[in-house]
Amino acid sequence: MIAQAIELDEEGGRIYAQRKIKIDVEPVFGQIKACLGYTRCHLRGKRKVKIDMGLVLMANNLKKLNKKIAQN
Repeated sequence: MIAQAIELDEEGGRIYAQRKIKIDVEPVFGQIKACLGYTRCHLRGKRKVKIDMGLVLMANNLKKLNKKIAQN
């Protein structure tokens, strides 16, 4: 069991190393928490949570786009 887990970790590490673009997703959630004040989903149900997170992520992207447009 442990050997199998190590094998998966090594394979995962190899696959990760081959990726050309490395993306760190954690800063996005930190920005959403700090800038938008979104810390918790108050809805129930997978569908409602998906819609809610979609709206929050869209708001975050629009905020970034607005900042980029203002700079130009």
